[in-house]
Amino acid sequence: MAKVSEKRLLEWWEAPGIDGREAFDEEILYLNSLVEELELPRWALAVRDLMPRWGFEPCAYLFPAGLEQVLTMIGQGKAFPRLGGCGEISLAARATLKRWGEGLLRWSRGGELDGQFRRADLGPPDPERAEAARAAGEVALALLRGHAALDEALERWAARARHPFTRTLVEGEQAPLAQLFRHACCFNLQANLARVLDGIASLSLPEIRVCSASLREAEELDSGRIALLRLTAAALVNWQRGKEPASGWEAYVYGLLGPRDRVREWLVASLYKCLKLWLQYLDRLTGVRHRYPSLV
Repeated sequence: MAKVSEKRLLEWWEAPGIDGREAFDEEILYLNSLVEELELPRWALAVRDLMPRWGFEPCAYLFPAGLEQVLTMIGQGKAFPRLGGCGEISLAARATLKRWGEGLLRWSRGGELDGQFRRADLGPPDPERAEAARAAGEVALALLRGHAALDEALERWAARARHPFTRTLVEGEQAPLAQLFRHACCFNLQANLARVLDGIASLSLPEIRVCSASLREAEELDSGRIALLRLTAAALVNWQRGKEPASGWEAYVYGLLGPRDRVREWLVASLYKCLKLWLQYLDRLTGVRHRYPSLV
């Protein structure tokens, strides 16, 4: 057990994931005041450090699994590796990238497309479109070998591309393929890949939506992801207030959280505040207002 310094607390809440300094409000002051009364075990601090901030965001494909892991850690009183961090690419996403990359390379050489492709979408493999497809396919497959291989493939294509369109796809940090594959952990990977195909077909730069931009289309592409955030936040605040679970999901969350004690109450309140900050951020992105219960 170790008393936590005020500096340690402030440093954490200054960057909770959503404009930390601006979010430093009475709820965070309340959470900090609780710590002054507690002797926090190290596991509790470690679990708090794994809660949703930058690097563990709702746009990540694996975020829901990671959030469930955090709930389990609270219940078990133990910190362990968490899924859903920025850059963690799921096995399903890797399989998608492999099929997509190989399919584009096959089409660029005049081969038939199958599965997620239709030849009519891309038109005939003329030299400009074929080169763009080869670049996209090779870059996608390079990511499967790691980020160093990805960067090497992007740089190689930026240097050797014959057509300006290919170069604009790969050159610079904001280039579409650079953005897409450096954020292939996003839940909307399939939508971004489809936008690249449309861009190659029309020889126009695709709009790649990652990070905050991807969250703007979360309700359309994966409404369950946002619903999970809202339902989990509601379950946490109800648990905190000692209410009986109001749904099967709340009962499940209660079961994960384990026996009630003051350390877990602080952790649950802290997790609720993290989710509330993200939900408020989503509201600002989408221009929709929701009411969220206060901790104080």
